[in-house]
Amino acid sequence: MKNGKDRLIVAIDTDDFDKAKELIDQLEDSVDIFKVGLEQYVATKGKTVDYLKEKGKKIFLDLKFHDIPNTMKSAVRAAVRDNVWLMTIHVSDLEGMRQCALVAKEEAERLNIEKPIIVGVTVLTSLSNEDLQDIGCNMTTEELAIKRAKLAKESGIDGVVCSAKEVDKIVEACGKDFATVCPGIRPSSSSVGDQKRVVTPAQAIKNGAQYLVVGRPITQSENPKQSAIDIAREIENA
Repeated sequence: MKNGKDRLIVAIDTDDFDKAKELIDQLEDSVDIFKVGLEQYVATKGKTVDYLKEKGKKIFLDLKFHDIPNTMKSAVRAAVRDNVWLMTIHVSDLEGMRQCALVAKEEAERLNIEKPIIVGVTVLTSLSNEDLQDIGCNMTTEELAIKRAKLAKESGIDGVVCSAKEVDKIVEACGKDFATVCPGIRPSSSSVGDQKRVVTPAQAIKNGAQYLVVGRPITQSENPKQSAIDIAREIENA
């Protein structure tokens, strides 16, 4: 399908623009896709997105839009204008997601650019079954992720963000052409940190994941470039 480098997304999880630039420069030859999350985007006022565009890198804008349909639609339109490669919204109501899918297509056609991939966040990988019970949801993380993935597919968005622990069930339910982006990826030698549902890169690919998001095992490594190369190789050999 793709080589390891095409499937690896590195998360720039720092609130310091200079550190983000240094990391991007270190990884420039070994990584093509970078994730800019909420902390990084707000702290740097979006400057990291501009820097990545200068470098010719693919941008995963991970702001997880979740609001009333009109607001989500407007946010998606603005992200399309920023020419990002992939963006996240939360899996919410069917009509809101439909409007996001439609406006992305229309805006990309108007600007004559490639339409970004829109993926819906199913269940955050920091949540456990017990956490869902605490907020009044009587489903397991896997049951809820599959239910929301089916809803996302019905809406017309391109795929979902999900744990690699349930990605095989989502591929089975939604098809191989439905994009699956899996965070919570940790090489066996790494600490799991605050993630509760983690999987190694090789196992995630075997489970059917299309794209893997890796943060600290690369960004906090003594040699980020080599760590990225090693993980990309593990993806490719899975």
